Amino acid sequence: MNRRTFLRAGAVGAAGGLAGCSELFAQRSTARIPPVLDDRPEAVYRPTHIEGMEMIGTQTVGDRTVGLFYSFPHRFWTVAGDTNRVEIQDDHSVHLMASVWDRETETVIPVLDQPRFTIIQDDSVVDERRAWPMLSQNMGFHFGENVELDGDGTYTVEVEALPVGIETVGAFDGRFAAEHTAEFTLKYAESERNDVPFEEFPDTAGERAAADPMGMSMPLSYAPPVGELPGSPVTVGSVGDAEFVATVEDGALIVSPRTPYNGFSIPGFSLSAAVESVGFDDALTDAIGPTLGAHYRAELDGEPESGDTVTITVESPSSLSRHEGYETAFLERGSVSATL
Repeated sequence: MNRRTFLRAGAVGAAGGLAGCSELFAQRSTARIPPVLDDRPEAVYRPTHIEGMEMIGTQTVGDRTVGLFYSFPHRFWTVAGDTNRVEIQDDHSVHLMASVWDRETETVIPVLDQPRFTIIQDDSVVDERRAWPMLSQNMGFHFGENVELDGDGTYTVEVEALPVGIETVGAFDGRFAAEHTAEFTLKYAESERNDVPFEEFPDTAGERAAADPMGMSMPLSYAPPVGELPGSPVTVGSVGDAEFVATVEDGALIVSPRTPYNGFSIPGFSLSAAVESVGFDDALTDAIGPTLGAHYRAELDGEPESGDTVTITVESPSSLSRHEGYETAFLERGSVSATL
């Protein structure tokens, strides 16, 4: 029995009073949040609002650095066949977020498994949850989940840094295979959480645009600019508002999907490709490298001919959970082609 369960079991006599406090807390947490737009485009759009965040700290574990942050509890959307909205619950205190990056190159590492957040106070577990790999317009790729605290106080937060689980290339070859746990001290006060910046976009919400990324002293999951990719990169086209760029380097086809406007990498797709001159028509592999970041690739049997056509097919949409503004995008299947 964790501490939260114990407190609930021992508080039957005070249930009426606690229920009133819980309702008041829920009203304070959600009163400022505008409703979801009814006429959202099936694409990236400017959300109704953006919340800031507070950095709890960073820890280096093995070959990775883990950064931990919190903000107001968020509504967000999960993608598992259907897209489902996760609502803020009465007992949610904060939206806890973690980012993991290579300590040398500061490349964000997109693990698609769900790392565990464990929150401890006085040697007892207050809350324990699997965080969602997700995408937001102000932070890019990260792990996040709404969690429950026992009010103001000091907590220990343990964050798993899981094995990367995808192909590692270049200087990353063979790295990020071990599991580590980063440990943080969270000194939480509801009054400080309520001072986290909160910005609404009443005049532009729903437009085909995006909120700006946060200016933070931490790496964000940007895809490499097209001009910095090796070879002769081409913009192949868009599927579900995800932009696909392709190039060939050292006999490998490299495909880099990114968000419009902010240019964040988008992991979690199932992709295939075809290059006729070398007889390639097969699935692409998820990979990460120090200069390419998160991308998809396949080894080709020879170099494509000049003027050959590359076709990229989205077999299944990105499985990432999303903050508002991304939940209607990156969900389509389809193909795009361009000349190499």
